[in-house]
Amino acid sequence: MALVQSAVYFGIGHLHLNRSTELLRTRLDDAIPFWPWTSWCYLPFYAGVFIIAAAGIRRRALFNRAVLAVLVVMTIGAIGHIFIGAEYPRPILHPPYPDISAAFLAAVQGIDPPGNVFPSLHVAHTTMLALILIKDRPRLGRVALAMATALALSTLTTKQHFIADVLSGYALAFFGRWLALRKAGDLGLRPA
Repeated sequence: MALVQSAVYFGIGHLHLNRSTELLRTRLDDAIPFWPWTSWCYLPFYAGVFIIAAAGIRRRALFNRAVLAVLVVMTIGAIGHIFIGAEYPRPILHPPYPDISAAFLAAVQGIDPPGNVFPSLHVAHTTMLALILIKDRPRLGRVALAMATALALSTLTTKQHFIADVLSGYALAFFGRWLALRKAGDLGLRPA
C-alpha cells in the first residue's frame, strides 16, 4: 500500500505541470508563522498514524475497509493534485542550517514535492485513519487523532500547504471515514 501511495504521489509531484503559487493563496496563509521546528509533526506523525492504525485496528473487516478508504482517498487526492494547479511558495532552506529542525525540514522539502497540495493527503489520511480507529479502539484512536491534528497544523506552519488544502483534506477524511464505517453494524460496531 505504502509503495503504491508513494509511487502515485511522487510520480504526480515530479510531472511538469503548470502550477500557480497564487491560485489558493490567501492573506491568512501569509499570516501563519513559519516554524521549522513543527516539521517533527509533519513527516514522523504521518508515518506514525499509519503504523498505529495498521497495528491497532483489531477487526480484519474494518482493516480491509480502512485500506479501501485509503485507496479511494488517495485516488481522489491524485486527481486533485493533477487538476488543481497549485503549488505552495514555500521558503527554501539552505545550509548552513540554524538548527536540527531546519535541517530536517530541508530534508522533507527535498523529498516532498511542492505541487501536491490540494487536497492535503497528510491531513486526509491521518485524520481518516484516526477517526476509523476511534470506532474500534477509542483511546488509541484519540491518540492518533491528536497526532493527526498536530500534523494538520504543522502543514501550515512548515509552509507545505495552504488553508484550502487542509480544509479539503478534512473533507476527504470525513468522506473516507463514512466510506469505511457506512455499515458499521456489520462489523459489530455501533453505526457511524
